[in-house]
Amino acid sequence: MTVDRQIVARTVRDLRAILPDADDLLWGLQRVAEATRTVLEVDGAGLTLVHEDGPPRWVAATDAAMELLEHVQHDFGEGPYLQAFTQDRAISVEDLGAAPAWTRIAAVIGQLHVCGVLSVPVRLAGQPVGTLDVYTTQPRAWTAHELEAVGEFASVAAELVHAGVELANRGLEVAQLRQALTNRVWIEQAKGVLAATQGTEPEVAFQQLRAKARATSRKLGEVAQEVVQDAQRQRLAALAQQDPRGRAAEARAQAAEQALQAAQADLAQRERVADERNHVADERDRLADERQRAADDRDRIADERDHVAEERDRAADHRE
Repeated sequence: MTVDRQIVARTVRDLRAILPDADDLLWGLQRVAEATRTVLEVDGAGLTLVHEDGPPRWVAATDAAMELLEHVQHDFGEGPYLQAFTQDRAISVEDLGAAPAWTRIAAVIGQLHVCGVLSVPVRLAGQPVGTLDVYTTQPRAWTAHELEAVGEFASVAAELVHAGVELANRGLEVAQLRQALTNRVWIEQAKGVLAATQGTEPEVAFQQLRAKARATSRKLGEVAQEVVQDAQRQRLAALAQQDPRGRAAEARAQAAEQALQAAQADLAQRERVADERNHVADERDRLADERQRAADDRDRIADERDHVAEERDRAADHRE
């Protein structure tokens, strides 16, 4: 596919025009994802952002299939977006189903019918803080122009996040930046979601977040991430009702969820069997160790008896 650079430039310019008014960061990131999907003529697009306790988590998606694709990569610890983030470089895959490097997410990929994937880092203060990802349901050999276009949209996403974080010091360390993103993006957006849906003041919403975190013995950032992602899922569900392509993606995601649950159940069963085998082996080794210790004790007692006998014989020889 040939990407029209003029369309890319005009779309990026239009997106940047909304930056000063983008009080709702989630809405702005959703706009970036949808614009990326439209301009590149892909089946789905999504964005991830770092979190305080590990790798990026999905924060915006154009459809349920994209959301699940990013979600399982986080849960299984492998996939193109994680590689793009950790290596701070674009990762392009013509056919994800044929990629041998990511076997643990294979069951989900097959049900989602995801083939072509392109993941580009979102950078802030010179550091990767997330990714912009796109997928197609047919194999796709990504061109340099497509890579450049996704990079442009990733830059807009970074500017939106920068506005949300209000990052004054561009020399922040990675840990400080991650904490800033957690506090000013995930938590602030969660406060906004609760305030909008419940008609409460932001401070009341913040107290609700804190109360839930304490009641469930979880970190505040984790609860905020859950609230944000639930809100985004509701947006996706609403969009799917109006978009046949979104409904198709949602059906694929449901099938993939079932495949994932089956794979997880199978994995849990194999782990239980392995644990039982390990327990039997450990018990066998323990018994073998006990037998060896008993044999060593018998040998030691026998040696002591032999030593006593030798001493007795030497004493007898001396008397004679």
